[in-house]
Amino acid sequence: MNTTAATAPRVLQIATPTDTTIILTRTFNAPRRLVWQAMFTPDKMRRWMLPPPGWTMTSCECDARVGGALAVAWKSEEADPAMTLRGVFTEVVLHEHAVHTETMALGSGQTIGSLVEKHEFAEKDGATEMRITQTYDSKEGRDGAMASGMDQGMEACYQQLDALFAEPV
Repeated sequence: MNTTAATAPRVLQIATPTDTTIILTRTFNAPRRLVWQAMFTPDKMRRWMLPPPGWTMTSCECDARVGGALAVAWKSEEADPAMTLRGVFTEVVLHEHAVHTETMALGSGQTIGSLVEKHEFAEKDGATEMRITQTYDSKEGRDGAMASGMDQGMEACYQQLDALFAEPV
């Protein structure tokens, strides 16, 4: 099948090739450089990373270089922070791929997920396919992520990102 920018599927595709791995694939009708910037630039991340209903993003830091930090926090009416996401970049090739650790924790400090995440970007005909490989410490960790509804939350965020890419420059 010949997929062009105008007809590229824009729905999150999910595969679980091993007991500890999730592969998420999504195509955006935007150049690779712009998709990279959206994924790893804090002011852009704030525009599409939608928090759960009733939550607010309170901080967003992302330094996409080897040794650079990833830190995002959200608050709710009940807790500040309600949840945090923290990690460190271990491999970065600009506009091609990035690998980082990721730990999600509740405001109480209780870890609710830990993984290594690799983003890969491939551009064809003005569209960019982003492939995210998440590797968890255990099958239970992977299954917990799958059961959390993360796919629906991620797709809602990516639809918001699609809208941003469609805005006039």
